[in-house]
This record gives sequence, structure tokens and C-alpha cells, in this order.
Amino acid sequence: MNDKITTRKYQPSDARALADIYYYTIHNVNTRDYSEEQVNAWAPSSSLELDGWQKKWSKLIPIVALSGSKIVGFAEFEPTGHIDCFYVHHEFQGKGVGSTLMNAIEAEAKENKIHHVYAEVSLTAKTFFERKGFYETKKQNVIIRGCELTNFVMVKNYQYKAVSLRQLKSSDIPLIVDAFQNINWPKSASTFENYLQEQLQGYRLVWIAHVDDQFAGYVTLTWRSQYEPFANSNIPEIMDLNVLPPFRTVGVGSKLLEAAERIAATKSDLVGIGVGLYGGPDGGYGAAQRLYVKCGYIPDGKGVAYNYKLATPGDSFPLDDDLVLWFTKILR
Repeated sequence: MNDKITTRKYQPSDARALADIYYYTIHNVNTRDYSEEQVNAWAPSSSLELDGWQKKWSKLIPIVALSGSKIVGFAEFEPTGHIDCFYVHHEFQGKGVGSTLMNAIEAEAKENKIHHVYAEVSLTAKTFFERKGFYETKKQNVIIRGCELTNFVMVKNYQYKAVSLRQLKSSDIPLIVDAFQNINWPKSASTFENYLQEQLQGYRLVWIAHVDDQFAGYVTLTWRSQYEPFANSNIPEIMDLNVLPPFRTVGVGSKLLEAAERIAATKSDLVGIGVGLYGGPDGGYGAAQRLYVKCGYIPDGKGVAYNYKLATPGDSFPLDDDLVLWFTKILR
């Protein structure tokens, strides 16, 4: 009779078993879809050493799956909704271990009101994640120890209450700063204090979004853009649109854009917005680029600008947040 699969939180004495599962699962299961060179880059023999794992797991506590008393899998679930490691013992494939781990992740997400769960999923695990309701948002090639591997960014969204928006208040500022600090995306209180002052003076409007009473993101609308083509044509600029990872792809960004566009339309036929040029699985502007096109924005036709100044042939700039492509949208 098979033992029931159960889960519990990681204990320091589990480290050896979890490191073994990581290494031997990749070398016995993922070889279906990846070459020997690729699995050796992904899980070298050094991954069996415990020091690095123990440091990681002292901060990010894994969910551990057991069959009876035997450890048969584990998953790392971050407060952002990100699933990092998700591995099932190679001798316990197809026995419900993965489903039990996923159920534990979803229970934790529900308890913490996390509405958006995502992972970078291997070719081998893609079908399993699809069966659990995840969908692919991006196929990507990543370089690990000099070797290229293919994986997929996959997400699953959960039902939640309607997004609510209101304008920024002073009491929001420490909550916003803490929320971004918690996901290692620091933002200074002075930024929002300046935004609030400009809002009081009528130069800027700032909306913040909440989902289930949780802060989810914000956007600002400035009437006088620093980008000269917009300023010369009195085109207001939507800027600094940011949505916390757990609430992306569930409509928060679109709601914030709509609020800013609605007010911009009271004074202008056009509204402008800028978007950075770099992407990446852990950040960047890829999601924003897709969102703006989906919402009807088109490039203004003037090329890229760096620090609000239009680039000319032969210019050289770092690929950072100041290198921007500008878009406009017809509002009326």
C-alpha cells in the first residue's frame, strides 16, 4: 500500500535529502529533454554541496513533500508569488508528489492573498504545469554556466475582488515603500513625497491600486513632460507605472492606465508614455511593452531618447532605465 503524500515546512536536517533530489532528478528525469552537457551545467556535482543550499534555505523556507517518513520532493515559494525550485524525487514521479506540492503552494498563496503565481518551467515540467492551470507567457533561452537551455515563463492567476483605485495620500507612502522593499525593488519615500506635493500643486496626479485591500501598484500623470516633443505639443505624459509582481497580468496595469487616460482626455487629444528597451525574466520592460501596444499605444516615430534627449545616428548609450522609446495614444 502506497503511503499518503504529505507536506511540511523545511527543517535544517532536510538539507542533504533536498540537495540530492535536486541533483538526481535533473540527471535522471530532465535528460528526456536536455543534453548531458545541459544537465551538467544545470546541476553540476558542486550542487550536491550543502553550504549554499543551507544559506538559501535559512531565508527561503522550502515546502517538503514526504511519502511516509521519506522526503520525496520540495518546492521553494517566494512572497512575490514566484516558484523557484520545484523538484520531485526521480523514483516517485507520477505518484502525486508534484500535485501535493502544488496544492500546498496554492494554499499558501490563498492564505497570503497572492493572486498571481509564476515560475520558470523546464521542457520536462511544462505539461505538468499546464495541467495545473498555468499558461505560457514567454519561451526563453537562458545561459547557465556558459550553456544555453530553453525554459518557459508560466503563470497562473486566481480569482480576486475588483481592483480599486484612488489618489495618493500621505499615509500611503510608507506602505508603498515597504511593499517594494519586500520584493527587493527599493523606492525612496522622497519620490512619493515629491509626487504628493506636485499633486497638491496641480502639476501631477497619482493613482494607487488595491486588490483585496492590498496595495498592488501605482501610476502618475504629469501635465508637463520633460520629453521635448511632448512638451512642445502640450501632450501629458503617463509615467512611472509600476505593478507588484503578484498582481501582474490580472488587470491592475490596465486599470491604472485607463484612469490616467480618462483624465488626460479632459485636456488633450493625445497622451504619451515612455517604455524602456530591456527585458529579462526577473524584470525589465517586456511586460510593459506588450501592455502598451495592447492598449493602443504606438511609437511616436522619433526613435529612442536617452534622458529625454532624442538620439542621433552614431550616439552610444548604456542600456538602462533612461534609454526609452516614446509612445502616444489618441484619446478623442
